[in-house]
Amino acid sequence: MFNRYRLTLVFGFTLGVGLSHGASAQVAQRWSADAGVGAAAVNGGGFLNTGRAAARLSVADRMLQRGRFAMYAEAGYEWLGEFGLLGGNADLVCVVDRAGGGCRPPYPYVTGPSASIGLAYAPFARAETRVGVGGAGYSVNGTRVGAAVGQLDAAVFPAAHLGLILGARLAVIPQYRHERLSMVPVLLGVRVQ
Repeated sequence: MFNRYRLTLVFGFTLGVGLSHGASAQVAQRWSADAGVGAAAVNGGGFLNTGRAAARLSVADRMLQRGRFAMYAEAGYEWLGEFGLLGGNADLVCVVDRAGGGCRPPYPYVTGPSASIGLAYAPFARAETRVGVGGAGYSVNGTRVGAAVGQLDAAVFPAAHLGLILGARLAVIPQYRHERLSMVPVLLGVRVQ
C-alpha cells in the first residue's frame, strides 16, 4: 500500500509541475529527462562502507526563466546497490571488527522516489548547471524511510536536444535502525530535452 502512495505522490508532483504555466512561456525547452549510472560513497555507523553502484532516472520542468537563470522542479527514482559486477565485491566475505567477533553487515540496498527544486544556470547556449534540494521516500532493505537530498550537476549539449551530464547527489537518512546513513552518488549520464 505504501508503495502505491509513493508512486502516486511522485506522479502527482510531476503532473502538478507540468500544469504550472507561470513565466515559463519564454523557455524553448521546458522539459528534460535524465538517465545516469555511477558509484556512491556510503557511510553509516555499524555498516560495512564499501561503496555501491548507483543509478537514477528523472524528469524535470523549468519554470520562471529570467535570462540565464531558471527555477526547476524534478522528480526521479534512484537505486543504490549492486548491478551485476557494479557495486559488488565477490572476494569480500567478512570483516570482523567487533569484540564479539561478528561480521559487520553490508551497507543496505536503497531505492525509491525523490523530488527536488532548484536553480538552473546556463552560461552558454550548450551548457547548463543545476543546484537543487528536496526529499525522498526510500526503501532500505524493505523498510520505508524519509531522506533529505541535494544535488549538483553540469551538462554539455553536443546536439541541440541531447546532452552529457556529470552530477553528484547527497542523500541523508536521519534514522535507520538507530543509525544515520549518508550516500554520495556520482553519476554520469545523458539528458534529453
